[in-house]
Amino acid sequence: MTTQHPGGTPRRLRATLIGLGLDGQDSLNRLITGDDFLLVGGSEQTHADMVETMLRLEGELERLNRRLADLTPSELADIAWRIDSPELHEIALRLEEGLARQGRTFEESTAEELTELSTEPLSATTDLP
Repeated sequence: MTTQHPGGTPRRLRATLIGLGLDGQDSLNRLITGDDFLLVGGSEQTHADMVETMLRLEGELERLNRRLADLTPSELADIAWRIDSPELHEIALRLEEGLARQGRTFEESTAEELTELSTEPLSATTDLP
């Protein structure tokens, strides 16, 4: 998937999921990166849970022969539901709802705009399965 730089030259979209664990009480600094994710911090259990979710996501993307940047928020929500990640599912729904409200597409949005949308609360009319 490509979009245009302001000068009209094509650019490849790169999507990255960032997981922050805020419950680490020990002195370890946990950091793991992958093609489509960055996981930072957390207790041993929280970090392990984040790693497991990202591995399941990577496995599903590989099975579908897709990259994270190639997914629509709706497709990401479906995958998140299949891999049993309610947190990722809710983030995808927030993106989908926010883009629809703005009348924009994922490709038209900046990383900053997508980050902002992913943290907005869902409207009361959004159905979570």
